[in-house]
Amino acid sequence: IYELINMVEQVNNTSIIQFTDSLSKPIGISSIIVLSEIKNLKKCQPIELAKKLGYSKSSITAISTKLINANYISSIADPHDRRKTYFTITTEGLDILKEADKVGKKYYETIYSVLTEQELSQYIHIQRKLLHHIKK
Repeated sequence: IYELINMVEQVNNTSIIQFTDSLSKPIGISSIIVLSEIKNLKKCQPIELAKKLGYSKSSITAISTKLINANYISSIADPHDRRKTYFTITTEGLDILKEADKVGKKYYETIYSVLTEQELSQYIHIQRKLLHHIKK
């Protein structure tokens, strides 16, 4: 079991490091995932992101603070309820996502090209199945 866990960890860590090192600006994969979700939702609350992505509220707070400081997202107070905050993506955020998409496509072509479409589909299915089982 330790060998399996170690191998999974090494594959994940190496993949993430290679991907993020290919970007022109220092941004983590969790930040890219959050940015992508904010872009898809157009406008969202932190709690909405946490639930959708399976992140803790404190993780969303830490990630969003970094994204705001980097000017990748804006935080907007609800005019009717000052307790509510919404995130929207900025032009800079869209730019880094475009770059991440290009890097991701290149990364996919070079790394995952060793797998057939069927193997890749099975790999994703197995990962989802394991994650679902672990979260039960």
